[in-house]
Amino acid sequence: MTKPLFLAAALCALCACASSPAEDAAKAAAAAPAISTVPAEGLPPQRLAPGECGLFLWSMSAPRRFVFFTKGSSGDALVLIGDKPTSIPMTSAGGDVFGQFLTKMTFEDLASEAMVTVSIEPGKPLEGGQRVGSGNIQFRNAEGWETVLPVTGVRACIPG
Repeated sequence: MTKPLFLAAALCALCACASSPAEDAAKAAAAAPAISTVPAEGLPPQRLAPGECGLFLWSMSAPRRFVFFTKGSSGDALVLIGDKPTSIPMTSAGGDVFGQFLTKMTFEDLASEAMVTVSIEPGKPLEGGQRVGSGNIQFRNAEGWETVLPVTGVRACIPG
């Protein structure tokens, strides 16, 4: 009789110390003031049609995550805002020509008032594209909090 009572008491004590996944997520969200942290999952895979070019960027910190994508023919980017892949329109571009892209691009999401600025340094040429030697994505939320994420990637084109 004492064994079941002891096990029940130990189980209750263990449960009392543990927090729920929802509580952990709420604590993490409250501690992160910027609009984007690199989530456990990156963006979904993206495909290019023949003749299309795309810019693919991954976070440089381990584990690496696919965090940014845009097509050369599009004014929109697919980027992680919070943990959610979000399509946002380009509002400005400048810098040097990098294939079908420029080395500095700004995107803004009117719904969340998020602003994403991408700055990249061209790297070595590849067959059908070019590496992104280094770069960063700067996320700014409506309250003005900013996060800078170092990135690397590739500009690639599908012959068509």
